[in-house]
Amino acid sequence: MNKKAKHVYTGQEAAIAYALSSERIAGSDANFLNENQAVIPIFVSLLFQSLEISIKYAGIESGLFTEKEARSRAVRSGHGIKELAVLTCEKLGGKPFGPIRMAMTHFNKVEHSEEIINHMISGANFEKTRECYASRCLGYGQVADGDFAVVAGIRPWIASVKETATN
Repeated sequence: MNKKAKHVYTGQEAAIAYALSSERIAGSDANFLNENQAVIPIFVSLLFQSLEISIKYAGIESGLFTEKEARSRAVRSGHGIKELAVLTCEKLGGKPFGPIRMAMTHFNKVEHSEEIINHMISGANFEKTRECYASRCLGYGQVADGDFAVVAGIRPWIASVKETATN
């Protein structure tokens, strides 16, 4: 018998949980990340994990693509943020990254949210970050200088990813 396992949490709940975890790491101490530099790659990885799950959840739940497509080699076993966005845009049609950027941030209220999510999905300054995330180097803290980028303004970044997961 080959029944599909029922997960305890939905993809949306998992995406929100990763965003909440990043929010908790940043905490109320604005200097925490500056004083604990080794935490930054893990913090960034949590934000990318939330976005990855948000894209997959929205695509699968809407019927835009299947779970198998979302986990294929073409999308780096599901960890390629940009590749998932390309898959989504191919299914939706339209200008590259326009449809996904709009779909993922349509209800976000955070100022510059669309721009922040766009940087994470396809921004040139995040190319190495996406590579480090997809290869899992970011989550393991196995990074070198220049391997990852951060968005200026930690609070709006967290809020943008959290709203994207929520909406």
